[in-house]
Amino acid sequence: MAIVKCAYVCGPLTDLAPEQQGIVKTFYEAIGDVCTRVTGVEAFVPHKHFDPVKHVSFTPAEVDAAEREQVCNWTSALVVVPVAPSWGGGIEVEMAYQNGVPIILICEVQQLADRKISRLLRGNPGVKDVVSYYTMEEALAELEVSLHCIFPPRAASMVAKPRPHSNGCGSILEVTG
Repeated sequence: MAIVKCAYVCGPLTDLAPEQQGIVKTFYEAIGDVCTRVTGVEAFVPHKHFDPVKHVSFTPAEVDAAEREQVCNWTSALVVVPVAPSWGGGIEVEMAYQNGVPIILICEVQQLADRKISRLLRGNPGVKDVVSYYTMEEALAELEVSLHCIFPPRAASMVAKPRPHSNGCGSILEVTG
């Protein structure tokens, strides 16, 4: 029986301002939908399982054990959305790298220009692509291209197009097949 792994959407939850939570969680879910469409396997979106507001009964040790198991053993790609500082997200990135899981960063163009995204995060050797965007719609479209570099399309009619704000597939991803 084959092990089925899924994409994991990684981003801050704990310290998000109440007015940000709905927008950010909707963005994470839309990212999960893109991952599911490309990979054919439902993406893991942590707030659906361990939301710090809705699922307060989980202990820190339980969340660590569950998310560590998910990232290290059941994740095909880690999609990181650094919209705010996140200690947990940094831990997930390093777990992914240590387990050979490819990492995609999705960053706002202005955050990158203002140097608001950690160099340590961007420099992690597991980062295979940095998707930069102006709008959430653009982020989703560019993420789809990036994911196709990691998971080549099953249909010959699907062709990855170069993206305007990032290095593109061939420049930093090694695709075999």
